[in-house]
Amino acid sequence: MVQLSDESIQKFKDLMEEKSGKEVTWAEAAEGGRNLVGLFDVLYKCEMEHRRWDKRLVTEPKGFALEGTGRNCAVCGDSTREDTNWYDKWGIKCLTCQRAIDKKIIPGSIARNQDNRYSPYDLENRFGIKKPTLRKMIKEGIIKARIVPTESGHIHYYIILVKDNKELLPPKKMTESQVYPFEKDGKTWHRVEPWYRFVDPFAHLKGYKIMDYLKFVEKESA
Repeated sequence: MVQLSDESIQKFKDLMEEKSGKEVTWAEAAEGGRNLVGLFDVLYKCEMEHRRWDKRLVTEPKGFALEGTGRNCAVCGDSTREDTNWYDKWGIKCLTCQRAIDKKIIPGSIARNQDNRYSPYDLENRFGIKKPTLRKMIKEGIIKARIVPTESGHIHYYIILVKDNKELLPPKKMTESQVYPFEKDGKTWHRVEPWYRFVDPFAHLKGYKIMDYLKFVEKESA
């Protein structure tokens, strides 16, 4: 367990009270301080680990397999095992997505930049397009998708690049969720709401053909 001095806990207590405007107990301040220090420790170790990997790229520019487990592919998001991950200048990928990059089915840059493509989850979360509908729209040519195949030729993952769908899909920044404050039981609460709760969706995305395939329903208030 991370140990903090009484002076550090007091400073953190003062800071928490200043930010929240409420009284904070010593135990709450101590726990909050330990959590923060623990987070910084994890982030520091991750940064040092990535620096070691980047140093290896000097002599292994094409990349290498990583030791250990519990990593996630930056393209499809799947968890990787020790024998199914790869690291290069674009970051950590599963070998299936790495093969798709090597074959130029998808650009390696999408592992670093999430803003230039929509994932199936993005399309469901932002537009309500569920996977069966997505598959149908891809089959009909409405959505142009890069298909990441498995070794056996099955579909591993869909990548929907913005540049492939310029007339259909807007830039992702136009469809980001926002934090919405509301009052309940005399207190101010916050919840994340989809982009279309804050704008007229048809005016906001005027000119993008995705609007021809969507409908919006009102959500009951909390």
